[in-house]
Amino acid sequence: MTDAVDLHEQINHLRHLAPDFKALHDRVRGLTVAPGTHALRQLTPLVLKSQELVAKALVSLSALDTSPYAAVSGSRQALTALGAVVSGASLASCDLAHALAANPLDSTGFAGPHQDEDSIRNARHARAVPEMERHLADAAHHLGLCETACHDLVAGISRDLERASLNPPQAPHKISPTQYEALRALAEGGATMQTRGRGSTIVLTPDHTLITIATFQSLDKRGLVHLDTSVPLYQGRGITVTAEGQRALAQHRARTGTTTVPAAGPTAAAAGMPTVVVKREVRR
Repeated sequence: MTDAVDLHEQINHLRHLAPDFKALHDRVRGLTVAPGTHALRQLTPLVLKSQELVAKALVSLSALDTSPYAAVSGSRQALTALGAVVSGASLASCDLAHALAANPLDSTGFAGPHQDEDSIRNARHARAVPEMERHLADAAHHLGLCETACHDLVAGISRDLERASLNPPQAPHKISPTQYEALRALAEGGATMQTRGRGSTIVLTPDHTLITIATFQSLDKRGLVHLDTSVPLYQGRGITVTAEGQRALAQHRARTGTTTVPAAGPTAAAAGMPTVVVKREVRR
């Protein structure tokens, strides 16, 4: 359940994650590359630690995404930034792994005439050092960015929560039966807005419930739904119910004490445009 997430604990988790990134950053920056078995022993714990940090950042992202914080104004920017921390930590781990892969181990190749193993080993080491140093520098760069981002997230999330406590959410919106049916259909599986025919625009749910543009616009204007405008309309823009929309649905059910059962709805041709499938209300 989302209410089980302790937001202050999540803030503390990010607060402690920042010095973890800093510590690994310093270890990577202070590493003296010495190709061979010695480098393998040096890099192995760094790779493992970087993967641990990826996991910790991902746990925080998952927890906050399913917490009440997701309904707080400004949370979208914070969750996007935390997603970037997961990405940055993953890139740092990848760079450390690349450094490990570029490290020439102390091994022997296939026997051949006139082969000087010492010369071959020295040449491989000389070629590997610049490549390993480049990967280590990239890893340190990503780790430094992750540390800064964690500090910013602690401040930003704390500020968002403080602002939300000073400005408690307004009472849920009252919605009409038609708006309720549209929201209910959207909450069950979302919908897409797309063009059809001569440039006409429709809103269609996965179960082929049609929602009029007028109904969608009334819900969108009140902040009860979200339209993903980053996608071209011809590809189909996703529509989801916001936290305010979920609250409006819950309030409507509590106020009317009704359930819904399928009933024949009006045809789109009769209305002259796509319509919401009407359900018969059964009062308990």
